[in-house]
Amino acid sequence: MDNYLLHNPFLFEYFGLILVLLLLFGATFVSDKLKALRPWVAGGLIIAPVVYFYLILSAHLVNVPFTDDYNLLETIYKFRQETNFVESMKFLFEQINQHRFPFERTIMLIMVFFTGTVNIKVQILVGNMFMLGILFMFFRSLKKEDISWYYFIPVPYILFNLVYFENAFWGIAAIQNTPLLFFAFLSAYGLGRNDQKGLVIGIVAAIVTTYISGSGMLTWISGALILILQRRFSLLFQWAIAAAAVIAFYFLFDYHFITSEAEKPWKHPIYNLIFALGFWGNAFYLDIPHPSIPGFYTDMILCVLAGAVIGLIMLMWLLRSLSNARLHWTHWLILGALMFVIGTGCMFVLSRPLSNWMMHGGKLLSRRYMIFGIAGLATAYVALIIMTKGIRQLQPGIAIFSMLVFLSLHVVSYFKSIPQLRKQYEELSLDGYFFQNFSTFLTTGNNFGDIPFWNHPTRMKELVSSIEKDGLSKLYESNQFPAQQLLIKKTGNRQQSYQAKTGVSVLMRANEEALPPKSICLSAESQNGVAPSYFVLNSDKYTILLPALPVPHSVSDFLTTRTYYQPLYEYTLFRNKLPAGNFSLWMMSKQEGKWISNPTGKTLLLY
Repeated sequence: MDNYLLHNPFLFEYFGLILVLLLLFGATFVSDKLKALRPWVAGGLIIAPVVYFYLILSAHLVNVPFTDDYNLLETIYKFRQETNFVESMKFLFEQINQHRFPFERTIMLIMVFFTGTVNIKVQILVGNMFMLGILFMFFRSLKKEDISWYYFIPVPYILFNLVYFENAFWGIAAIQNTPLLFFAFLSAYGLGRNDQKGLVIGIVAAIVTTYISGSGMLTWISGALILILQRRFSLLFQWAIAAAAVIAFYFLFDYHFITSEAEKPWKHPIYNLIFALGFWGNAFYLDIPHPSIPGFYTDMILCVLAGAVIGLIMLMWLLRSLSNARLHWTHWLILGALMFVIGTGCMFVLSRPLSNWMMHGGKLLSRRYMIFGIAGLATAYVALIIMTKGIRQLQPGIAIFSMLVFLSLHVVSYFKSIPQLRKQYEELSLDGYFFQNFSTFLTTGNNFGDIPFWNHPTRMKELVSSIEKDGLSKLYESNQFPAQQLLIKKTGNRQQSYQAKTGVSVLMRANEEALPPKSICLSAESQNGVAPSYFVLNSDKYTILLPALPVPHSVSDFLTTRTYYQPLYEYTLFRNKLPAGNFSLWMMSKQEGKWISNPTGKTLLLY
């Protein structure tokens, strides 16, 4: 099933299923004969996006580390080799930038204990499972408020999408940001219970959150505000003691303070206020190029507007805390969730303040941070539904409007971002080949031959050798090809050229990385129904494998053909990622279980 969904995500069928379920759900309110079907149709609408998310994610994951995953694997290896308790704790709590990651390392150590290895694919799926916990908390909230569970239907469409695809398929991000949100929300839930058991839940969840990411310390601030608003001042003292102890250990145990040379955010208050609003509403930040040139980007404007709406709802919810209304634990959960998302945005701006216009573009918002905007938008929706309880004309209108917005984001995110999952899958699958042959990775570095991560001549080689021998990594196993000097000799068929159309072109791409924009685009069509798997660039010195990625249809062709991918394959990379040389272009495909390479007759001269 994994490989099948990789090559055909059945996106038309999935969108069609959602449309049919929505139409049928609406029909149950019109026809008494269909009314009995309503709970089943509603259940299908809730389950469908969750199941599809995990199926698509699983199909596009590969058990190969990516960038910062190697840093965690390094500390896991050292932890397992260390016999001194204090030194091993230093490895467990070792900081990366301002953060400590003992939670992430603990998950990996548990995996090693039970399986003997760190399976990155399993790690990613485990991390993403925490989104189910957030979904369940929102479901319980509406049920506790005696609100029909039909109003819950829009929530999974905003929580389970590919707006935050980088967070979804990256090992360290998956076990960081998603659990971070879950435990922050769980801490607020615990305090909202207003009993001793809830206090224990709140404190334990806050401790875990602190040691998932540095921003987790916000949980202590939001928790203190919740206790103040609840007028539970005796418990506030216990909370403060626990916070002081946890934070003291965080900064006093083998911690090195890192100073920032960035300008203070209050030097440009308007720019940074807009930046904060943009972060809160970043669910609308589309997967499209945002070049580093001045200009208006519609999606970024929507981010700012959505952030303003979320901030306004937060203010209204805070004022609700001061009312005489009977407040359930749901109120404090929503308040804690909103405060955490908004506080994370503020910390983001404090650490990366702007001194110019946000719309100037560039990679201001990393795709892995979109999960905070997603969580904020879902929380704001639940808050609005609770606040409008009993207002018959307003509450259904909010639900319908939100469903349209969330479903639109859901559809766009899958249509635009599935190629990113496929690209990551194929590039990671070649990292073993690149490392064994060229001591570099395809997935990282701006130039061919860049030494990954530390720019140290031997550290990466020694690390990979160590974690492979220890069984922590499967990088080498991912390489299924002969050495680069033997690749054409063992797979090449010089007697039969590649008959389908191929092409090589030079592009000048607008990009977000401030890199030289010259790029090389390789293209090929299927040959006799056999799809190409790789482009092969062969010279006297190098044989370089590059993935052949299927090109998605345009929207109109997608609706006409009812298929997502065209029978056209491309790969585009910056010129700097290739060495100089006179290369012949070959196409490699799998035929009858064997790799076959055929010459195309085209050459590529790179200076």
